[in-house]
Amino acid sequence: MKYLKIFAILSNLANNLVNPFISFVSAYFGMSSEELALITSATNAVPNVSQYFLNFIKSKAKLLIFIGTLVNGLLWVISSFIPFNLTFLIVYFIITISIGIANFGWNLIMDKISKNSRGSTLSLYLVYGTTGALAATLITGLITGSNTELIREFFLISGLMLVGSAYLSRKIETDTTFEERGVKSTSLLKRFLATVFLFNLVLSLAWPIFPLAQVYKFHMNDENIAILSVETGVTTILFQRIVAKLTDTKRRLTLFLGSALFTIYPLSYALSNSIYIIYVTNLASGFTNAVGSVTYIAYIFDNSDDFTIRKNLAVYNLTVGCGVMTGSILGGVAYSYVSQFYNPMYSIDLMLIISSILRFSVSPLFLTIKDTRSKLK
Repeated sequence: MKYLKIFAILSNLANNLVNPFISFVSAYFGMSSEELALITSATNAVPNVSQYFLNFIKSKAKLLIFIGTLVNGLLWVISSFIPFNLTFLIVYFIITISIGIANFGWNLIMDKISKNSRGSTLSLYLVYGTTGALAATLITGLITGSNTELIREFFLISGLMLVGSAYLSRKIETDTTFEERGVKSTSLLKRFLATVFLFNLVLSLAWPIFPLAQVYKFHMNDENIAILSVETGVTTILFQRIVAKLTDTKRRLTLFLGSALFTIYPLSYALSNSIYIIYVTNLASGFTNAVGSVTYIAYIFDNSDDFTIRKNLAVYNLTVGCGVMTGSILGGVAYSYVSQFYNPMYSIDLMLIISSILRFSVSPLFLTIKDTRSKLK
């Protein structure tokens, strides 16, 4: 699987030259909380929602990866020449759709090659992708520093690299065929999806608030954002073996721990005035990131077969996308309302504390889901 590994590294390197900075850059250039809600929705929801409609397209996985990656690259090239206005928002929304197309094809291939060892195989490719992401984010953060305008240069570089990645994707050694049979989702999958929707809704309430806190409370720059992103990447690699083992043995517990730990991030932003506290708290992001990238998908894979995998992946991603979009918009609107009565800093802290409480209150629901593999307790 040489080309599959190279593609994972190169495409993640290209994407992470710019993606980790989009929300911060948007806040830096003065977007409102409502506009930031749209940005975070686009970043986190649109790729998932777009994958639902791919369930109805009879296309092989490699073609989806090729088309999604190529369109992604071409649009980043275009973005490097347009101002930060409505035109940029429209182009960025289309970029996130193309990311969803490529991700859907990637997940179909991951399902095929990980059948005998879900946790270890998925975490291994997570490491390949994280390796590329680490290098890219560090490069962007160090070069741009406090000169955020330089991010445009990285839009262009990222786009050209993604075009190259699209060409490389045609050489990936495995592919999938389209198989379909009329079946209904099982009740256990419906319960899992309901829990996923509710958790992603409360999870994303804080997402429009984080960039506001980064810019106006902690006065971060691109280098600070890069450090946080690289820290996440390094700890993800360190935690991936633990998460892989837990995913294959104690999946429900892993889902609970992964969701419960998300509580600490908004709390650290709300209760601290030091960026160094944020750095320390962010050490846990390796575990939560690995769970989010491995355990959730492994659950879908193991509760699907060759006839239902496309549909189940599509519905799962639609569920995540709807939860994220609803939560992000509610978070942005709620902050706008609260800030009419309190000063901006107090409003930011209040919203983050509420988000943290809601995150923790939903987490125990993951302990109640069932799994077709009974040993996964």
